[in-house]
Amino acid sequence: MTGTLIQLTQQKNKLHESNDFAKRISSSKRWQSLGRFKIVRRGYSLFQKHLQRFKPQFYQEQLNISTVSVVSPVEVNKCVDNVRETGVHLGLQLNAEDVKQIRSFADLNICTEPKHDDSFFASDIKSGRLNGTDRQVMRGLVSNIDKCPSVDKIVRDATLIKIARKYLGYYPTLITRHLTWSFACDLDEAETQKVYPSTNFHYDVAGFNFVTVSFFITDVDENTGPHIMIEKSHNRKPLQMLFRSNIQKEADVWRYYNRSEQLTIIGNAGFGFFQDPSCIHRLKLPTNGNRLILQIRYS
Repeated sequence: MTGTLIQLTQQKNKLHESNDFAKRISSSKRWQSLGRFKIVRRGYSLFQKHLQRFKPQFYQEQLNISTVSVVSPVEVNKCVDNVRETGVHLGLQLNAEDVKQIRSFADLNICTEPKHDDSFFASDIKSGRLNGTDRQVMRGLVSNIDKCPSVDKIVRDATLIKIARKYLGYYPTLITRHLTWSFACDLDEAETQKVYPSTNFHYDVAGFNFVTVSFFITDVDENTGPHIMIEKSHNRKPLQMLFRSNIQKEADVWRYYNRSEQLTIIGNAGFGFFQDPSCIHRLKLPTNGNRLILQIRYS
């Protein structure tokens, strides 16, 4: 998945400079691809945990953690245990006002689509096509997301950072935020998967260790872009999945996993979930309405 890289504070670069070894390793995508292996993610967790024990307050300050939580009460230990066991914890909830503000921000700011140079508003997309043209548009990445106050509050939310820290084993040193439209269209699934990678089964490799929290900003049901995942697949993948592309053919997925392990995640606007995105997952492209989702990655 792509998105806008954000700095935790204006002093974020100082944090990286204090960890030159980690900085040099992280600068290489080739090295980061090792994050597909569970043993690497665990090893990096231990490394960062050891590093941060000398100056924990320094890392806390860089995160600029909010003193007020904007999500519904969450049992932190239960959430972390669920993600460790199944790859996901469901049932987080944003308040209605923040959902409204984020939706308004997404409506009023321009979007871009990967591999295209032009920009557009979500309202310019009708039936999956750019208004007045034949160009198919599957998704829109909302621009200037770092300027949305409601998103910023969520990124700095004390409860969410506490969950991320407990799951990762260290204070996250990098956070990315993504606000993404998936536009309803009439293409069949085979055609969609050729041009929109996220509609294929895949697992994320986003650094040496990572965890994400996602919130639906629009209502999501079976026909409006549900998130589909294979439970427990973050802990077990066949070697052929680990040593080739992270995008998987559906036939290969069902050769290894049981269909009963598939979980389809739906919910009303504001519904959220924590997930280890190294699990096998995909987006089912909406057909009856556009989907807007906020995703925050801690790494």
